[in-house]
Amino acid sequence: MTDHNPQEPRWQLQDQTITLSGRWTLRRLGGSFAQQQKMLGNIHADLLWDLRNLEALDSAGALLLWQAWGNHFPEKIQLNDLHQAIFTRLADLQPLTHPPRRPFQLLDALGAFLIEIGRDLWGIFLLMGALLLEFGRGLRHPRSFPWREISATIVSTGPGSLPILTLIGFLIGVVISFQSASTLAQYGANIYIVNIAGLSILREFGPLITAIILSGRSGSAFTAQIGAMRVTEELDALRTFGIPPIRRLVLPKVIALALVVPLLVLWTDMVGILGAMLVAKANLGISYHFFIQEMPVAVPSFNLWLGIIKGAVFGILIAWIAGFHGLKVKPNTTSLSRETTNSVVYSITLVILIDAILALVFANTGIS
Repeated sequence: MTDHNPQEPRWQLQDQTITLSGRWTLRRLGGSFAQQQKMLGNIHADLLWDLRNLEALDSAGALLLWQAWGNHFPEKIQLNDLHQAIFTRLADLQPLTHPPRRPFQLLDALGAFLIEIGRDLWGIFLLMGALLLEFGRGLRHPRSFPWREISATIVSTGPGSLPILTLIGFLIGVVISFQSASTLAQYGANIYIVNIAGLSILREFGPLITAIILSGRSGSAFTAQIGAMRVTEELDALRTFGIPPIRRLVLPKVIALALVVPLLVLWTDMVGILGAMLVAKANLGISYHFFIQEMPVAVPSFNLWLGIIKGAVFGILIAWIAGFHGLKVKPNTTSLSRETTNSVVYSITLVILIDAILALVFANTGIS
């Protein structure tokens, strides 16, 4: 191929030798890239390729020639060391291919998943043992107990969660009462709205909704806080000063949530009952005085205490899982985001699972 401009990319076939000259760069190949690619593709790569007269060669020109050679060096080639380095880099870049499917690949993935779950469970139990040891040590030496960290966690977790819990709890009470009102009115059983709303809110929805909201709000914050300290090597600094991270970071959060979640459950129960009362008054004509007066009779106090105990258990669980995943973070941002997500997912999953187990255990208890 010939051209009057000496800087244009050119090649010439003579005596089983292809001689390239000019500037094989993106700027010069831009308008004729497809044409050059088509013409070079029709040439046998087993000829002698002479690239010693090239004035310039960039990655675009090298890629054009590399594809014409079938993604490997031709058997006969002459080029200088600078161009050799460009083609060597192309040779190191392997094309993206899908890995071949192995037999029993699904079983392999399932086994790896179960092994990872087993490691996490073992790590969680080890963390619980360390927390019990630190708690016992704190009882023996009260001055070393992390009182400030506990109070700071209570302040940051409790009041900050009230707005969202107020909204969700009120709407849950409204929905439960509204959905039940039409059916009860058909059978003339209006007064049983007190039983349905009180039992479902105090026993199930109050602690469950509170735990789910705190898992997403506070649990993720705990994991991100501890994980960020891992990334910035602050955990290593604490160990250097002889301060166990579990004592200063995880234990205060476990104790704080064990104290504050039952109180938040009570608040959620109150606003939920308030929403149920408003709908019962509007749709069924049940007065507020009657609703409040009949609540202790229709719903035994055991249900209230069961919800509070659930709140304490869920609070310990949320902080426990969040602390575990925070300590599990590796010193990179990808691990931090992954473990924060896992903390929320596992916390909510375990909260619902434990709630279901407790519902089965106390199925016939505390119901009038």
